[in-house]
Amino acid sequence: MCFSQSCPAFRVSLMPMPLASRQGSNLYTGGMEKCAIFLSGPIGVGKTTLGRALSARMAAAFIDGDDHSAPTKPWYGCIYSTSRSILATGLAALRDSDLLVIAYPLNRVTWIYFRRQLEAAGVRAVAVTLRASYEAIVDSSRGRRFDSGELQRIRTMIAEGYDRRPFSALFVDTDRMVGDATLAE
Repeated sequence: MCFSQSCPAFRVSLMPMPLASRQGSNLYTGGMEKCAIFLSGPIGVGKTTLGRALSARMAAAFIDGDDHSAPTKPWYGCIYSTSRSILATGLAALRDSDLLVIAYPLNRVTWIYFRRQLEAAGVRAVAVTLRASYEAIVDSSRGRRFDSGELQRIRTMIAEGYDRRPFSALFVDTDRMVGDATLAE
């Protein structure tokens, strides 16, 4: 992984650790029993792929934010309902797991919403920004095809700073690879 800024507690949490050895340890949660790790970034940067790999490696629950959005509405028309749905599903998942990984692009307002709601429930929230160049995201070797609307949205999200959120504890460059390969590096 390429780190340009890191959070020591999160670095520790990336090490493969059996669930049994994590239970009762709050080293990676900053003193709280439970932790929600948000993977944020533009469309196609690898949030879902890396999120699934990370959650499998760490025996964590996983939420793909795309599963909670209204597909018939534009993204800006359902941010609040999507965020509420992700929060409810996440809190339910945290009843059975002490770690949750969420793949969802964050802006400042949604980050504040999630952080406050989770911390009120005793859950530490950590934002991780994934970033890659436009060219790397749309490269056909990554295995994903985008329609014209998604291509425009990727450009817009990069221009709006989704690849450099100041509230992130960690930045991960996914230009070269995503998923297990990124975790291995």
